[in-house]
Amino acid sequence: MPFISFDGYLKLLQKNLQKGSERSHYLALKDLLDDPEKRIDAVIEEKGNKAGIPDFTVKRRELLVGYVEAKDIGINLDQTEKTEQLQRYLESFSNLVLTNYLEFRWYVNGKRRLQEVLAVQSGNKLQIRDADQVAALLDQFLSYNGEIVNSPEDLARQMARLTKAIRFATATTLLETPESELHQLKQGFSEVLLPDLNDTDFADMYAQTLSYGLFAARVGHAQNIDGEKFTRRTASTYIPATNPFLKRLFNTIVETDLISQIDWAIDDLVQLLSSVDMDSILENFGQRTRQEDPVVHFYETFLASYNAALRKSRGVYYTPEPVVSFMVRSVDAILKNRFDLPLGLADNTKDPITNKPKVQILDPATGTGTFLYEVIKQIYRNLEEIGMANQWDSYVRDNLLNRLFGFELLMAPYAIAHLKLGLQLQELGYQFTGKQRLGIYLTNTLDEAMKKSDILFGQFVALEANEASTIKRDTPVMIVIGNPPYSYQSSNTGEWISNLVRDYYQIDGKTLGEKNPKGLQDDYVKFIRFGQWRIDRTGSGILAFITNHGYLDNPTFRGMRQSLEKTFDEIYFMDLHGNSKKKEIAPDGSPDKNVFDK
Repeated sequence: MPFISFDGYLKLLQKNLQKGSERSHYLALKDLLDDPEKRIDAVIEEKGNKAGIPDFTVKRRELLVGYVEAKDIGINLDQTEKTEQLQRYLESFSNLVLTNYLEFRWYVNGKRRLQEVLAVQSGNKLQIRDADQVAALLDQFLSYNGEIVNSPEDLARQMARLTKAIRFATATTLLETPESELHQLKQGFSEVLLPDLNDTDFADMYAQTLSYGLFAARVGHAQNIDGEKFTRRTASTYIPATNPFLKRLFNTIVETDLISQIDWAIDDLVQLLSSVDMDSILENFGQRTRQEDPVVHFYETFLASYNAALRKSRGVYYTPEPVVSFMVRSVDAILKNRFDLPLGLADNTKDPITNKPKVQILDPATGTGTFLYEVIKQIYRNLEEIGMANQWDSYVRDNLLNRLFGFELLMAPYAIAHLKLGLQLQELGYQFTGKQRLGIYLTNTLDEAMKKSDILFGQFVALEANEASTIKRDTPVMIVIGNPPYSYQSSNTGEWISNLVRDYYQIDGKTLGEKNPKGLQDDYVKFIRFGQWRIDRTGSGILAFITNHGYLDNPTFRGMRQSLEKTFDEIYFMDLHGNSKKKEIAPDGSPDKNVFDK
């Protein structure tokens, strides 16, 4: 039973009315909610120690039940519902009560379920009204066990909700504590990877990284048979060694109290993940693998709930699977028919001069690893055709991990690519051992310079970027494949890539003389120039991108076209059309839509 009855609760409120602060009523509300017999404890949160959290956290047997946001007596809750703060809370917290101590509103997944009035105020007097209805409301709030997670989609939506809470807590900490460790972490990323990184984008990036890092850890935990409980402090143990950067990041941040202001939000996500039947989730992944990319489907469901506009603002578009499959199969065929490599992408022939594999593969804007995922599938099919699929384990160890690379600038897709490719290799029969890492690196492809940082977190980012830089410069990559980002207002203005792109500003040794050559600064142009440069250094190879098609006929790009003609013996184009500006029409008269539109 609660410590006090409604009569006792109202008497305490009456006694404290003259103090004039909502916090003066906190103890009375805590006593109303607490129930020692059921081990329900309403914890009053000290806002200086925790960021972005409601006034009360309610737990049952140390497990989270929900949250309570309390406003002062007399506050109009209709107006409170319209505030930015409460809208954030409704997005983030699935079980929430809003109260002004006399009226109680209960919300589940952002929707108001019940609204009851306990008492009304007349002058300085409180008159009880609907005690039974309020008791029923609070009982349902305190008994709520959350939605049952039965599928990857359910889990993605629940993760999205809790990731919002982490994002809000992170943004609040950045705003209210300018000397915090979060600012150091942001500075480290800014120094090495994203010079124009602002607080909002960092909070978003950080929240998604923690969310998918914890998800990857929970997957590792599910595959481990030691029986240890999954907690925030043990999470890094289960992040696979295939992703050393994420493991270092979690060792430093998640399992400690280094950034204590947001620990509460991380713990909520950990509680969700620890309660999920991950074996069932992974089995569901496995059932879908042959039809679609299951992890990307999971991520797209997550993004739809987390921030539907995020993909567009990031310039991130996932290439449709048929396009990816066609491109990978085409590269495989060209290797067999034009380069005399009978195993195509699976060929592990070594160059007699360098003694390194000829067919080294790089996706320089790998995102969630969609192209590399398809490359691995094609390699496995090639081995099946010659009866070598039973040697997959040794083949991956000796002949695949050392020639498959991906570069990614954004943390969340980077973490997902590691997770996805690791699961795929295991599903096909490979067992990771020791400290083998996947060749997916967090780096800016268009920045060649080696990095350094005096900030602890920056050192982690710099180490990862420098390992990638060595691959950019020294590894004889033969295949550059992928879907680079398109951004007319490119932020990649570093000296190295800018100097390379200057080659496109001339034709027959003379400058273009264009009044507005800004189109040559689009990111996709810079990625084409990077791929061309890398294959030039290797001596031979294939560049296979899906890109904007403006450079095919725009006069501004004539220097680029001439440069590509000089570099490559054969150039194949498949124009998918669908240009929204040109209002293109399909042969049947219907609008010719872009392949990325959904």
